[in-house]
Amino acid sequence: MPELPEVETVVRTLRPRLLGTSIRAVWTSGKGLRLARPIDRAALARLSVAARITAVRRKGKYILIDLNRAQAGILVHLGMTGRLRVQAAAEPRAPHTHVVWSLTGGRELRFVDARRFGWVAASRDVDASPEVAGLGPDALAELDVDRLRVLLAASRAPLKAFLLDQKRIAGLGNIYVCEALFRARLHPRTPARRAAGRATQLLRGIRAVLRIALANRGTTMRDFVDAEGRSGDNAAALLVYGREGKLCRICGEPVRRSPDAGRSTFYCPRCQSR
Repeated sequence: MPELPEVETVVRTLRPRLLGTSIRAVWTSGKGLRLARPIDRAALARLSVAARITAVRRKGKYILIDLNRAQAGILVHLGMTGRLRVQAAAEPRAPHTHVVWSLTGGRELRFVDARRFGWVAASRDVDASPEVAGLGPDALAELDVDRLRVLLAASRAPLKAFLLDQKRIAGLGNIYVCEALFRARLHPRTPARRAAGRATQLLRGIRAVLRIALANRGTTMRDFVDAEGRSGDNAAALLVYGREGKLCRICGEPVRRSPDAGRSTFYCPRCQSR
């Protein structure tokens, strides 16, 4: 699933293509997206048709497209395989295209999602929508060490589960949690409250992996591309994720993988001793 660096990369490549553009029409495939829920096409059309795009931004893993109608906007979650592209209206639409916004200048903003785990919705107040309002502080833009320390101290969850909880901290996923914990030298199963005294180390690890990934335009394992159709280059910068059995680049111990709630956790047993 695209995480904060991938979503931010999409935002940064969309922004210059969308700012100041007006929406002329909305089309949907009629198929449901996340949890087979139907898209509310009437609400999308009512709020976005004839509106002008004034901002493209991100909160956690959500893309927020602001319109020139008070706080109204469009909310997009990429899910597992979602893509947002701006393309010429004359260009054939890709399979699994589920939402299309017709733009001025003969272009279209297209949401493509093969597995349909993503989500698209319109809101009269996008920041107050339940999806966005329920998020914790953004891992890159809003989280500071004092807030992280308080959140850690109040949690009994294992550290990895704590960091994956979007209601506590928004934007992190499996790849960057594994990487941040390795940089902070913290074991993924350490109780979060026991790591409160190492909040500074942990925050440094989080910021480091996010900034490196942003510089590399995200991590592409299979599906991720930015709004220009380009894959991310960050896979080569990963220190533990996907490196089971390979030698740790710090100590030389083989990297381990353990299954964890349907995900794989990668860590160095020596650098991240419990």
